[in-house]
Amino acid sequence: MFRLVVAMTFAGLLSVAISGTAQATPIAPVSPGYIADLGVLSDVSWRRCWRDRWGRMHCRRCWRDHWGRVRCW
Repeated sequence: MFRLVVAMTFAGLLSVAISGTAQATPIAPVSPGYIADLGVLSDVSWRRCWRDRWGRMHCRRCWRDHWGRVRCW
């Protein structure tokens, strides 16, 4: 019981010390470039592009399956 009280007190003091040193970032207006790119965050697929030895661009659509493996088509 005494160990539990000491551990809870230590955890509480540690969380207060960490949260007391953190500072919030100042509020600034968001540039239009960031607002236009927010749609990418909801997209779960991406394009993997490369150039072959003749300079032609090849792109494949990639995503992660339910096992976490990357699949490209």
